[in-house]
Amino acid sequence: MYKKDYEIKMNDIIRDMCTYRRLKRDPTTALQNKNNKFVDVLYKMNIVDFNEKNKLLTNTSIAPRIYGLPKIHKEGVPLRPICSSINSPTYGLSKYIVDILKHLTKDSKYNIKDAVDFKSKINNVKIEKDETLISFDVVSLFPSIPINLALKTIAEKWNIIKDYTKIPKELFIEILTLCIKDSRYFVYQDKVYEQRKGLPMGSPASPIIADVVMEVLLDVSVEKMMTKPRLLSKYVDDIFCIIKKTEIENTLKILNTFDKNIQFTHEVEEDGKLPYLDSIIIRHDNNLKLDWYQKPTASGRLINFFSKHPRRVKINTATNFIHRIFNISDQQFHQNNELKIRNILTKNDFPQKTIDGLIKRVKENTNVKITEGKEISYKSLTYIPGFSERFCRSNAYNKDKYQLALKTNYSVNNMFSRTKTKTKKEDKSNVVYKIACNGDETNICQKVYIGTTKTKLKTRLSGHKSDQKSDKPLEQKTALAAHCTLTGHRPNFKDINIMAQENNYKRRFTLEMLHIINVPPEKRMNFKTDTDHCAHIYRNLVHKHRWKKT
Repeated sequence: MYKKDYEIKMNDIIRDMCTYRRLKRDPTTALQNKNNKFVDVLYKMNIVDFNEKNKLLTNTSIAPRIYGLPKIHKEGVPLRPICSSINSPTYGLSKYIVDILKHLTKDSKYNIKDAVDFKSKINNVKIEKDETLISFDVVSLFPSIPINLALKTIAEKWNIIKDYTKIPKELFIEILTLCIKDSRYFVYQDKVYEQRKGLPMGSPASPIIADVVMEVLLDVSVEKMMTKPRLLSKYVDDIFCIIKKTEIENTLKILNTFDKNIQFTHEVEEDGKLPYLDSIIIRHDNNLKLDWYQKPTASGRLINFFSKHPRRVKINTATNFIHRIFNISDQQFHQNNELKIRNILTKNDFPQKTIDGLIKRVKENTNVKITEGKEISYKSLTYIPGFSERFCRSNAYNKDKYQLALKTNYSVNNMFSRTKTKTKKEDKSNVVYKIACNGDETNICQKVYIGTTKTKLKTRLSGHKSDQKSDKPLEQKTALAAHCTLTGHRPNFKDINIMAQENNYKRRFTLEMLHIINVPPEKRMNFKTDTDHCAHIYRNLVHKHRWKKT
């Protein structure tokens, strides 16, 4: 999709005044303060411990960012708006609430996990001549769930929830309201908007809230039906059931009368076939058979055999692909599906010998490894073709204790443009940054200062400015403030360079040391103590790289 077309479609979505409205100011700070007050209350009530409190508290939150996900299987390629809530004010608290609410649907009589679970559910089910296969689908599920209905539904199920939390009911509803109602806002092209109805797609709480409401909807609807469906299953908002042919319109009407905002579309079997999830249900006499199904828009692309990934990743990807197809489809379709598997893997450049071995292994089910009784710690390393394979075979680490997960830093995601509104530089946190010195009116100073901060960059810069103006002794000031105090120079606070962004504390400080070492000594402001803990092997590598570049 061209950027211009994407922006036109996004602007059409944002202009929907019934769904969104422009806000005069960014509520991030206010919501962050409210989130932290709730966390403090939970801690004082001994509901969360000290470590949980620190996880839920936030001082570096940013506003959610909206972007559009193209629906390539639909005509005109419309966009599905997604609000990325990562690092938003209530992100941690929402996940905490989700862990409590998930117990409401844990033993659902409707939910299925995937197509394999669905296959086991319809196994040995008979269908009569006067019955039909039908699927119902909610039109835009998350935006259709009324917030007040969601809050009311949760409150009515408190007898179940109270067994999984010590939070009082009133406080729980207040926290839930903050997470799913007050936090429905986002930034698009540096403008702040509020979602006026429904649940935001991208919030951690939205899926479980929608699932709880759908459970109630089905319970209420089935109770109203004179003739009950003989089989009823649900995957998020995709409902499958077997009902009498004469009950199609009545069933749709009952589902649509639960709430005027939640409306369903339906699809009836055609020629004895009905697509559902990534399978197709086939009516064979009075029996139901399941076959693997791909939408016409499916590209058939897997990981390419010659891509720069560990061989184990490529083999496991193909193995899981084969295993899933054979598990979904009934035995009578395996031969035809094997031809499809061979065709898809061949297009992804897998050698025929490898394809033969993988299919044989899956059929014999010899690819299952038993690791019970072993406690293995997984460590992530960057994949380097050739070297990583030799390292994994070496005795450089304890293979009984550690398992290496090799990853590539250059992925398909790096090839595409970013559709989310960029976070402003000063609002970024967990960064390594560089500040240059402007010198004074007579001298040009070429020295730079490398620093790191967990807080937002603008907060750290305020600290630098205060430190520079303070009357503290030089040894108590930062290297930047000490340099400016001694020389009378002025730092260039208007043009800060972010060298790296890393959430992990140890990695971030290692990156800071490496960036300091990468600056020639005569151009450094940093103290020597800033790099004392850097391993000498890194120093040598950085020095060689720097001098090679120069």
